[in-house]
Amino acid sequence: MRIAVGIVHGIGQQTGDFHAEIAEKLQEAMAKLNPRVRLVVEGIYWGDITDSLERKLWERTAANKLRWNETLKLRSFVVNYLGDAIAYQAIPKEDDPCPHDYIYDDIHARYAQQLQRLAVRAGDNAPLCIIAHSLGTIISSNYFYDLQYRKLRPKAAELIRTCRSKLVAGETLTHFYTLGSPIALWTMRFEHFGLPIAVPAPTLKPLGIGEWVNFYDRDDIIAYPLKGLNAEYDQAVTEDCEIRCPGPLAWTPASHGGYFKSRPLIRRIVQSLDRMSRTIPRGLPG
Repeated sequence: MRIAVGIVHGIGQQTGDFHAEIAEKLQEAMAKLNPRVRLVVEGIYWGDITDSLERKLWERTAANKLRWNETLKLRSFVVNYLGDAIAYQAIPKEDDPCPHDYIYDDIHARYAQQLQRLAVRAGDNAPLCIIAHSLGTIISSNYFYDLQYRKLRPKAAELIRTCRSKLVAGETLTHFYTLGSPIALWTMRFEHFGLPIAVPAPTLKPLGIGEWVNFYDRDDIIAYPLKGLNAEYDQAVTEDCEIRCPGPLAWTPASHGGYFKSRPLIRRIVQSLDRMSRTIPRGLPG
């Protein structure tokens, strides 16, 4: 069986190969556990979309000449990290001043493009596992929310429609792993903390496969549990799983960057994917 795995990065400056290390660890772990399962991994890279805006901001404000950027590089940190989250904010459709320059839609269109590459490599009907970190968990949740609740923006909607892929359209989503997620903060936009996505995809519920596990480190000030937000999140999220991120600064807020290196996290993901392969050895129906 082939299982499609999309890995989504979070805030901060990233490169296109950000997923290489965790992809290798996942594939090695699966090869030892069940060599009949092949994990086809693709990185969902969106960072360059916001990086270009952040560079323009840096130049136009002459931020390198402002205080707190000499040795500590605090202004670089703020622009690189907070800038991503601010740029991604959805603009109300009726008040959109730049309908053809829409970062939310651009990022979701890129997301769809990367899933299309994954569908070509793994097969359009391959089970889809999404492993997302930090702001990438919000982007992933919004992408599938817009699909499931029919709220797609124009660019992403057109791309998804023209490629006619079940995987790209989220119909084969079985597993969702959120790492160091600020989704709880994001839901403060709604009075009752909003509605979660369905995992697995609604049409796959009868198969009894899949899970949504939210991994968090208690020292990570960006990450929060999700099940307690409301009854809908309690039902949608399989587990809020506390882990300890590795590294010399794991006891500090810097733990936010250590999830991809966690062996227990990788083991949990691989074991769950292996269970699915034994439950539906011939793959997804249809």
